[in-house]
Amino acid sequence: MNKQKSLTLNSFWEAIITSYSQVFFSDNKWFGFMLLVVSFFDIWAGISGFLAVLTTIGIALSLGFSHFQIQKGSYSFNSLLVGLGTGLMFTPGIELFVVVFFAALITFIITVTLEGFFAKYALPFLSIPFLLGMWIIVLASRDLQSIGLSERGIYTANELHSVGGNVLVNLYNWCQNLEIPHVITTYLYSLGAIFFQYSLLAGFIIALGVLMYSRISFLLSLVGFLTAYYFYSFLGADIAQYGYTYIGFNFILTAIAIGGHFIVASKQSFLWVLLLLPIVVLMTLSLTKVLLPYQLSIYSLPFNIVVLSFLYLLKLRVKTDSKLKGVALQLNNPEKNSYYQEQAENRFKWLQYSPISLPMHGLWTVSQAEDGAYTHKGEWKYAWDFVITDRNSKEFKNKGDFVEDYLCYGKTIIAPASGTVVEIVDGIEDNTIGDMDILNNWGNTIVIKHTDYVYSQISHIKKDSFKVKKGNFVKKGEVLAQVGSSGRSPYPHIHFQLQATPSVGSKTLDYPIDHFIDGRGNFVNYLKPKLDDQISNIKTTELISRALKFIPGQVLKVVIQNNDTTIHETWQVKTDFYNNVYIVNPKTNSYAYLYQDGAVHYFQNYSGSKNTVLSHFYLALFQVPLGFYPGMEVKDRIPSNLIFPKWRMVFQDFLIPFITIFKANYKLKYVLIDNEMLPKRIELRSWITKKIFNKEKVNKEYIITISEKGMIKITTDNMMINITKE
Repeated sequence: MNKQKSLTLNSFWEAIITSYSQVFFSDNKWFGFMLLVVSFFDIWAGISGFLAVLTTIGIALSLGFSHFQIQKGSYSFNSLLVGLGTGLMFTPGIELFVVVFFAALITFIITVTLEGFFAKYALPFLSIPFLLGMWIIVLASRDLQSIGLSERGIYTANELHSVGGNVLVNLYNWCQNLEIPHVITTYLYSLGAIFFQYSLLAGFIIALGVLMYSRISFLLSLVGFLTAYYFYSFLGADIAQYGYTYIGFNFILTAIAIGGHFIVASKQSFLWVLLLLPIVVLMTLSLTKVLLPYQLSIYSLPFNIVVLSFLYLLKLRVKTDSKLKGVALQLNNPEKNSYYQEQAENRFKWLQYSPISLPMHGLWTVSQAEDGAYTHKGEWKYAWDFVITDRNSKEFKNKGDFVEDYLCYGKTIIAPASGTVVEIVDGIEDNTIGDMDILNNWGNTIVIKHTDYVYSQISHIKKDSFKVKKGNFVKKGEVLAQVGSSGRSPYPHIHFQLQATPSVGSKTLDYPIDHFIDGRGNFVNYLKPKLDDQISNIKTTELISRALKFIPGQVLKVVIQNNDTTIHETWQVKTDFYNNVYIVNPKTNSYAYLYQDGAVHYFQNYSGSKNTVLSHFYLALFQVPLGFYPGMEVKDRIPSNLIFPKWRMVFQDFLIPFITIFKANYKLKYVLIDNEMLPKRIELRSWITKKIFNKEKVNKEYIITISEKGMIKITTDNMMINITKE
């Protein structure tokens, strides 16, 4: 049985800090530390919140919960909020800490329970555990005789003095005496109220922290709050009462959640913030009246209802709106989410499409494409027919009078993607050339289920040639059958289509092929083949495949020669909680995440300093098809935040939902192979090009040499990097 290693001291501290930053959907440690400091503006509330976090982490560890989730703060941020609220509610004493302990335990149990429930719908549990936990404590407090309700907050200056002395008191007084418009003071008070701190200083520090960790989140917090504030005023509601309770954090958190955290920041996400915030206002007004008889605060109830409802609504869409997208890879930062999504949509179309390859080996010709001249019409127009042709574009040898004369007849059909065989039709004879079987239109056919709504159908197969059975699970590339000419097939060919249902002859899907090589040796990514195109799956080259195959547990030895200096590094190949493969350099704390589908190597994401050797490795081999095609070029986009300096990206961060000013392009070229049959040396070159206001400038060039035993050498500027596997 595998046992988790104990949480290190550094990881334990990270779990504490991220418990604070997770309240704002962040994992930024500096931001978390700032929020930790703010929580101690009321020292007993701060102690209670800290105790609640420690309690939750300790219980989660003792029960064997995931260290990854604990370290992210996923289990403890709701307990933190309950601890802060409880600490502010009661007078200090041993009774308070006992209540905080059990409040944290209750909240943790609710958190885990709701996590299991919402996971079925791929939805977050947000702060619902806090709501339920806090309400339990508030209602129970009415019968707790040995613990008194707190009257703190009357002498705020005295309380701050106990935390930070005269410096903090003077700063507090300075903030309180500032002549600031009511809307801004209410915004700052609302930010502080998220951590149960009702002072301008707390709100100011939190606002500064939000701005530091995410410019988009800061902008959204203002847009959301101002929208709600002025809509509140427009309705003629009592703004004074609104300012007194400072429940404006519902508007701030809703805007951040919808505008950039769960939804990719864009003009459309900002528009929906403007549309949803008035709903939050109406729910705030109405729910306050509902809970008033029970003397319960609504806390974050409107935020939870609106955000969860909207996210669930988006999941029920039949057609995904290309302009309003859910975040594919959650990086806990709206800017990073946007930069990643921007490039991933071009290279990883399986964010929208499950990858489907061609169902055959070798070079084939499209004899009929979608909306074809013969049979691909109406509901069945999204399909392809494939044949093999010779140099003279002929499909057959001799006179072509027999099926055996056709170059594709009897050739192997392979699984275009992994899946389960849900239907097989067999026993239908091949037609004589020029004849067709109208009664058995599709002929011998196989249907494979790849996902819930993606099935592939391959038809006109040779009788009795199936190598698999109905119910079998097949892997991508596995042999299925042989090409025939059964059904409505006047000559041997492969009919290939994608569909949403398992029935033979279902309505076809408008769906691309994930990647292939055209007849001119060009790499094509997620497009649909056209009539007369000559295409093939990528034929991998062993030397490239072996060099770029990274297996978890591998150790990479790296030697860097820079002028007269030689440096040695050791990299490791690992997997994370989500089974993503990455290369890490523990010395520089840098990470390069990768994906390989057997035909193409991709680097997906990079984390760490831009000046590390691992970052050069990431950029040089950003995307590499694993077959060698002389002169072939591959083009891609790199997230601009991984190329441009931070000071430049601050300006771009504010604008990323609306316009992209800084872009980074990648190009790879296949230069040299010493022996096509048994290569011992392959040379590639890649270029990183910066683009600012549509003006291009080559930033970096890499010469990549792959030699025997999987050794990779990368040369750039005055530096040479040699990577070998142990």
